[in-house]
Amino acid sequence: MFFNTKHFNLTTVEEHMQLSFSHIMKHWKRSAQATKAPGTRNVLLRFYPPQAGLEANPRKKKVYEQQENEENPLRCPVRLYEFYLSKCPESVKTRNDVFYLQPERSCVPDSPVWYSTQALSKESLQKMLHRVKMVKEINIALLTS
Repeated sequence: MFFNTKHFNLTTVEEHMQLSFSHIMKHWKRSAQATKAPGTRNVLLRFYPPQAGLEANPRKKKVYEQQENEENPLRCPVRLYEFYLSKCPESVKTRNDVFYLQPERSCVPDSPVWYSTQALSKESLQKMLHRVKMVKEINIALLTS
């Protein structure tokens, strides 16, 4: 939720509730950085917001990106997204009506699936978003977008 708020400019619970697996795509771009070897590619996540949201708010972009963080893999949005996907049930990965899932009750760290097919409640998302919005880094990102 932190990276989705920061990079995808999702500021309301309703926007987060509209997010789905089908709105996020993994892409590769040729690296323009001089520090990387020629032909090296960067991995990024692209978010294509629902068209209804674009019409309602002209400040919204048609595409948002989250770049990989090679220096700190534990804070890399691409790796965290891939890990999240690896712990979700296969049946939800193509859905266009859910992204944030309820944790499984009887889950242990080495379980293949950590999440149910049920969406998180609006109340849970509201609490999480409230906490995320208190982070200075988020406030700066939202003010400069």
